[in-house]
Amino acid sequence: MVNSASAMSNEALIEILNQSCQATAIFSGRGLQIQMANKAMLELWGKDETVLGKTYYDAIPELQDHTATKLLQEAMDNNEIRQGNNIPTSKMSDKGITSYYDYVIQPVKNSNGILCILQTAVEVTGRVKSLELIQQKQKSEQLISDQLQAKGEGYRLSNQDPGNTDKILTETYNKLFFTEHRMQELIRTTPIGLTILQGENMVIETANPAMLEIWGSNGNSVIGKPLLEVFPLIADQTFSEQLDQVYRSGKTISLKEIIDTSHQLIEGEGKYLDIDFHPLLNPYGKVDAIMATVQDVTVRVTSRMALQANELRLQEYTEELAVMNEEMQTTNEELATLNEEYNSTNEQMDFFNQSVRDLNQQLKDKNKNPSLSNVGFQKTTDTLHQSNLELSALNSSFEILNTRIVDSERSLRNLIAQAPIAIMLVKGDDFIVTMINPKMLELIGCGEEIIGKSLFKQIPELNGQYAANQLISTYQDGNPRGELSSPVMLMRNGEPYHGFFNFNYSPLIEQGKVTGVIDMALEVTPQVIAIKEKEEIIAEKSVLEETLRKSEQRLQGILETMAEGVGIIDATGKLVYANPMAQQILGLTLSEIEDRTYDDPRWQNLRLDGSDLPQQEHPMSIMMSSRKPVFDQEIGVQPPDRQRFYISINAAPIFDEKGNLTGGIGTFMDVTTRRMIAQGKDDFISIASHELKTPVTSLKASLQLLERAHTRLPEESREKLIKQSIRSLENLSKLINDLLDTSRIDKGHLIVEKRTFPLKELLFRSCNQAVQGSSQQIIFQGECDQIVEADDQQIGQVLVNFITNAIKYAPESRDIIVRSS
Repeated sequence: MVNSASAMSNEALIEILNQSCQATAIFSGRGLQIQMANKAMLELWGKDETVLGKTYYDAIPELQDHTATKLLQEAMDNNEIRQGNNIPTSKMSDKGITSYYDYVIQPVKNSNGILCILQTAVEVTGRVKSLELIQQKQKSEQLISDQLQAKGEGYRLSNQDPGNTDKILTETYNKLFFTEHRMQELIRTTPIGLTILQGENMVIETANPAMLEIWGSNGNSVIGKPLLEVFPLIADQTFSEQLDQVYRSGKTISLKEIIDTSHQLIEGEGKYLDIDFHPLLNPYGKVDAIMATVQDVTVRVTSRMALQANELRLQEYTEELAVMNEEMQTTNEELATLNEEYNSTNEQMDFFNQSVRDLNQQLKDKNKNPSLSNVGFQKTTDTLHQSNLELSALNSSFEILNTRIVDSERSLRNLIAQAPIAIMLVKGDDFIVTMINPKMLELIGCGEEIIGKSLFKQIPELNGQYAANQLISTYQDGNPRGELSSPVMLMRNGEPYHGFFNFNYSPLIEQGKVTGVIDMALEVTPQVIAIKEKEEIIAEKSVLEETLRKSEQRLQGILETMAEGVGIIDATGKLVYANPMAQQILGLTLSEIEDRTYDDPRWQNLRLDGSDLPQQEHPMSIMMSSRKPVFDQEIGVQPPDRQRFYISINAAPIFDEKGNLTGGIGTFMDVTTRRMIAQGKDDFISIASHELKTPVTSLKASLQLLERAHTRLPEESREKLIKQSIRSLENLSKLINDLLDTSRIDKGHLIVEKRTFPLKELLFRSCNQAVQGSSQQIIFQGECDQIVEADDQQIGQVLVNFITNAIKYAPESRDIIVRSS
């Protein structure tokens, strides 16, 4: 797979993949030989670098039956890309804990076919867990709904105690108000965007400040309006279609790093958003709203893009530096060869010079015979001239090579000085700073005076740090090294500075020996801090989502299990929520209720006297206009197809964080029975008052007549008047006792005066009193002579009522039978 002509380029490419935060591996051949696996992939496999060069099945036999292995083999066999989402994988480095990954296996092709197989794995455990939580929440809500229906009868029976219900209503209202406030605070303070979209038109029901900031809008301009009406530009975007899909299918959808072009950045690029759409189900299991959580990840995406661009530039400069390093090494080798030739030439020149001196001496000695000596001298001169020419040529080559070396060093220095990343060359056992560019000087906080000095003496705080140890190891063993986001402590302006750096160490080899190290570094402190902050935000988001989920469940449980009806209206008076008890009291479904306002003419609101209730006198209108709570306001409701009923209403306003009135909440209970009892009591009092007038008037007339003419009246007339007065008093006493008994029953203070008496006596007295003026005959059967202990007055009244009702409702029956046992 490796092309020897571009080995350094391939090494740089592999180094970039090694530094990737995604688990990445490269395979070649039909046997899937592992050519490269970065740190993240090795951790996922639970292996180390010893697996490199082995086949996949030999190196990782425990994954032969894994889904990712099947996808890998299919991609090789079919020469097609394969993907797998939410695949469970047990990380060996985490002691077998199951995580979830999205796998992408892609064949890399050239003109000859498949060059290699590239496999990447992205962990999505958080997404899978979030989906499981949402499904669990929906199941819990359905279970609560079923339990509420089973307990509905019990809650209706508890409604018969009005006093206790008012107390419970007050306590429930306080709990409801507190829970609602807590939920609103959680929504408002959550660091991610959150909004609820109601109905198929996606009406914006609520949106927290983070969401409004992402939209670039305020609450008044968007709340209560359809999403596409407020932001028409998103109609053609991806997540607009996903919203419709969530509403139709009821399934949660997550979108990662979606470009939102509805609002433009300063540079002209859209925002990058992570969006999760969660369907909200009504009690009937249908989607009636969507909760969308939006997180602005523009900083993370742009930081990653910038980091990738820097890594690409770093790769280019590494390749250029490697080429120059090879050229310098070649030049050094040529220079060593020339030095050897130069030394050899010097030795020849010394030999020739000695020969010249010897010849000169011989010339002097043999000057007597110049003709014979000239021939040998001429040969020696020719040889010396030829050697001088060769020496001149060697000197010229030497000067050319020296010039090339100087030019190469100058180019290297210019490249290092102009590089956009920090580069430094240290040489020798003392790590003397030989070359350093301005970027590196700025990074370590030093000036150019550090050139020519020991790195660790000038920056002593580096001693013992991981980055420094890696540099020393590269010098010692000649192996290149690199690290991502490595923590380094430096002194800047006299203060310790803790930063994070990507560094790459390459050995400088001269004449086959490591003489120094080339250090390339890039500070990534802002990116690392941003990633950590995002991780903290994600962790806080998870905690807040769990808290919000639990609060929502508690609030939902309270609302669904209340024995009183609960309704919530918006600022326009439209009903946006009604719990099951409210639906039962009003006799309407949730969809019918949400289609109306509280003063809708389709139900006629009445005063207690039966007259029409003006809209401004409705308790909800009073609450909205006064912005203050109202309590225990009773009104009548006349549906078109039911009997009239009465409800007691408590209402309270709802404000946003700026104090603006956004709606109201009302709790109400059916008080028809209570109202009928009160009406019956009023009717009874009215009738009793009328009945009291008759004996009082008769008694008054008799007494006045006795007072005025008692001396003139005969004895028989006076006796008759006195008996009439006594009868009037008895009737009056009976009516008063009836009133007292009614009052005592209402207050729970009925006094029972027991005594022992014959049952026969009670029966005769009660029957004689009941049959006066009737032709019907009362017949006694059973044990009438037995002695009983009871309140004869109370029992007598009950018995008289029974006999009177029998005479009244059986007028054609001659005999009324009273049977005792």
